[in-house]
Amino acid sequence: MRHHWESWLLRLVLLSVATFQVATGNKDGAIVAGEGFVVSLAPLLMQRLAGTHVPRLLELVFVFGMALQFISESTKLFELFTYWDKVVHPALVALTGMIAAWFLLGYRDAFGKRVPVHLAGVFGMLLAMAVGAFWEFVEFASDWFGDANLQKSNADTMTDIISNDIGAFVATLLGLWLYTRFFTKNQRRELGLIALWVAHGPAVLVRRYGRWLGTTASVGFAGILFLSQWVDRDTPALASGLPAGVSRAWDFVADPLSDTQVLSGDWVPDERGICRENLEHPKPGSEKMGLLELAPEGVYGVGGQTYRVEARYFEERPPLSQGSEMDVGIAFGIRDDKDFHLLEQSALHDILRLDRYVHGRRRDLREKLFRTHGNEWHVLRLDVSGSTVSGSVDGLNVFTVDGVPDTDGSVGLWARAAAATCFSAASISVVANGGS
Repeated sequence: MRHHWESWLLRLVLLSVATFQVATGNKDGAIVAGEGFVVSLAPLLMQRLAGTHVPRLLELVFVFGMALQFISESTKLFELFTYWDKVVHPALVALTGMIAAWFLLGYRDAFGKRVPVHLAGVFGMLLAMAVGAFWEFVEFASDWFGDANLQKSNADTMTDIISNDIGAFVATLLGLWLYTRFFTKNQRRELGLIALWVAHGPAVLVRRYGRWLGTTASVGFAGILFLSQWVDRDTPALASGLPAGVSRAWDFVADPLSDTQVLSGDWVPDERGICRENLEHPKPGSEKMGLLELAPEGVYGVGGQTYRVEARYFEERPPLSQGSEMDVGIAFGIRDDKDFHLLEQSALHDILRLDRYVHGRRRDLREKLFRTHGNEWHVLRLDVSGSTVSGSVDGLNVFTVDGVPDTDGSVGLWARAAAATCFSAASISVVANGGS
């Protein structure tokens, strides 16, 4: 059996990362790196099952892709470098397109088929684009059902798709050039035999179990649609008999915890006011949201009450090794620590968004690009009038949304950050009561 030292060197890197994570007490990171090593052995398994040698370049491309993905996951590079996913995901999509084009060309050369080069290129590119789009569905499902926080914004999703498509196009051209310049006649034959083996198995399954597979896929799709609505069932109702909130103001620098109640997260007083900090020191990307309820004795928006909330905040830019999260917000319509609406400003992704959290899972209502920066003071303002909600930053109205349900409830300050997010002051102004 011929061994390819380049691929084994990459596997050794994966094992080294796993060992380092074990030594530093990062169990999850070690498991991810170990999984990457196991997956990187797939070409050897394919070689044994297909009964043919896997070409050196094919194995190297596959192992490189797996090493890039699993090392990035293990060491949390996605959270340490803001645009790292714009490097890794297009690279994996690109390598997929490259391998697909190689398989089709190898099949052509091994069995004397009439397949034009440009058709193989188009096949590889479109397959890669489809894989990239499918991954966005995976991220969406992870966020919808588990609040994984993978799709940070609409702009994040769209730039992922665009970068994936660019990667697929460039890699297909590169793959065709590599195939014509570096693959020998025997390696092309080996590619063709592997392609035949890869295609033969699924074809046999479809012929034998096509109806069963189609029925299963249809039931699964219907089940996903049902579950997407079922997970939002039994949203808490607002408790009855609570007094209507009144206008209030807070100076957190002078009195950090006056008339507040911590619903989630750690809130620490310092010279900047009251700050959401991660005293548990989570791994980058694992930061949990913190919610501090204001005036917990009353609720706002009941009986048609119109109100305004303003908060002066500071998002501290975290050191490179600690992550990149810088999200701050005003929560309203609070029923508990997992069910509320949120006006959120992200200095990381330059967006102002309106969300609804249902059982701790985010549901997008509206978002718009609006740039702020870390290590700056800003004023976030929320206006609520029945089902109409407006969001403003530094006195500039960014958007107004109609038809927002269940806006009545308590009000609070919210943050999810890698470093500290601080509030120096806040106020709630009851603008008008229903019928007045």
